Amino acid sequence: MSRYGQAGKSNFTFDQKYTLEYTMNLNTEMKNGEMVYTIYGKTFPETEPINVKKGNTVKVRLVNNSRTDDHPMHLHGHFFQVLSKNGKPLEGSPIIKDKLNLKPGEEYVVAFEANNEGNWMFHFHDLHHASSGMVTELKYTDYKTDFIADPEINRSNTTMSTHSQVNLNNQAASGVRVAFDVK
Repeated sequence: MSRYGQAGKSNFTFDQKYTLEYTMNLNTEMKNGEMVYTIYGKTFPETEPINVKKGNTVKVRLVNNSRTDDHPMHLHGHFFQVLSKNGKPLEGSPIIKDKLNLKPGEEYVVAFEANNEGNWMFHFHDLHHASSGMVTELKYTDYKTDFIADPEINRSNTTMSTHSQVNLNNQAASGVRVAFDVK
């Protein structure tokens, strides 16, 4: 789809100047005998965060390099406007979302304003894949959290892999707002 409804007022344009531009190369890989879901070949917490300040305008290019896997990517705490799909600008009414499904080989460009301070997850919207690495953070550099990770968070869940538990613990310890229940 490159056209949706009638033209309307848009918060962002593809060619405007943005405070920050970021590319997320998404993939599925085998590492240490486990299937992992990566951003630039890295799994959380080694993924590079998107560091912003309140009021920044941010343009993110999402690229699914996986041959077979869809990657539904979800940004917590914000809504983004979809600017283009596979290099073609969208026309018509602006499409505003917080989750976007990328099929193998697809590329989307989205934009948003950093207007909700905190440390927010930007991740694969499937617990198994997120816990297997496809997570990064949207971090407000001037934000200081008073969040304290619950050391008991994974003790009640014996079905998650060690890799998954480590990733979730790292997310919680970094102050990322974890938005799923791991029970």
